[in-house]
Amino acid sequence: MLQHLATLTEGEPGPVVREMAGARWTYFLIPPGSSDGYDWPPGATCFGPAARDQWVGIPAPDGNTYPLSWRCGAPEEDEFVDAELLHGLVLAQLAPAAEGG
Repeated sequence: MLQHLATLTEGEPGPVVREMAGARWTYFLIPPGSSDGYDWPPGATCFGPAARDQWVGIPAPDGNTYPLSWRCGAPEEDEFVDAELLHGLVLAQLAPAAEGG
């Protein structure tokens, strides 16, 4: 997913965090509230105000923050992943699997 996003954004996908242990999630940081406008398929989980337990785990810009690390580097102020572009990629990769059941 990240490779496609990086290709479509000329190598600048925005802030992405990876989890190197446990569930090994990849977190795409999108603008606050922007996930509401999209119907995310099974396999994609949005964390935010609607979630029962709200939390944000962000690695430090430098140093060891295992098990989290920046996949694309710490963001600049007001830098986010494009939610619409991410949604399109998620649908392209997860929706066919869900439909094929």
